[in-house]
Amino acid sequence: MADLRTRYMKIDLKNPVILASSPITASLDQLKRAEDAGYAAVVLKSIFEEFINSQSAKALGAKDANLNHADAYGFLEQAAKEYQIDKYLTLVEKAKKALGIPVIASINCSDQEGWLEYAKRFEAVGADGLELNYYIVASNARIKGSEIDKSYLNLVKHARLNTSLPLSIKIGSFFSSPSNMIRAFSDIGVDGQVLFNSFLQPDIDIERLSLAAGKPLESKGDYGTSLRWVALMSAEIQGDLCAATGIRDGETVVKMLLAGASAVQVCTAAMKSLDVVKSMTAFIAEWMDRKGFKSIYDFKGKLAQEHIENPELWERAQYVKALNS
Repeated sequence: MADLRTRYMKIDLKNPVILASSPITASLDQLKRAEDAGYAAVVLKSIFEEFINSQSAKALGAKDANLNHADAYGFLEQAAKEYQIDKYLTLVEKAKKALGIPVIASINCSDQEGWLEYAKRFEAVGADGLELNYYIVASNARIKGSEIDKSYLNLVKHARLNTSLPLSIKIGSFFSSPSNMIRAFSDIGVDGQVLFNSFLQPDIDIERLSLAAGKPLESKGDYGTSLRWVALMSAEIQGDLCAATGIRDGETVVKMLLAGASAVQVCTAAMKSLDVVKSMTAFIAEWMDRKGFKSIYDFKGKLAQEHIENPELWERAQYVKALNS
């Protein structure tokens, strides 16, 4: 019988399928359903700095008459933020008590000095790990790419110093040199890297002539970029890689494992049907039995760049071959 156990960011998992941070990981009831469905771990919905700040501003707006004194404003602003943070910490604590699978907290922040201080509080309530969800829209043409890279690295360094929890970072693929950044994060000491974040893109409503939110659940998703970079980097770094974006079925999970991923994160497919993990793990087990693999470690990374006869194939676009086929 196939053994689906694996290890990601120093955390033992019963299978390689993790439920990614999303609206369905924001409530205890849904988290319990996820465990029952068969996910190996859950990443709680990210605590967003922008959301906390907006909620704090709303709370303060209702108390305008009492805010004539600067000290009073600062006190109430901090109290409002603490209230939102405490709500998140309560979810982490309740999830740890209710679930038998690992619970990974997630922070989406830009104020490094303020927000990463909460990392120690995640430890206190029992989180199994911490995922940094960080993305900069480099819209200021005066800021060089090297400065953007430095901002990411400073964040990770600060986080590593502020927590002993297993630490991962979920990144996008838009760096000028993803390989350099992935290796740099590894050198800092992160335990895992999620390749890649699928960002909500803006859209335009042509009838209302206004901006609109994108519709991520309607897209098919493309796992090709994640697959390539997992294969290129999995054998070159310390720590684990977790594949994300376009993970819709068991076949794709197997591909990511062959490329060298230790686990995958599922978001869109799970939002459509939380039970998708059942068909994923069933496919992996059936495929392993058919191929004679008893453990995931028997084939993990088998097709990574360093382990194949023609490693340059992972770097070539293969346009001609694709067109001819």
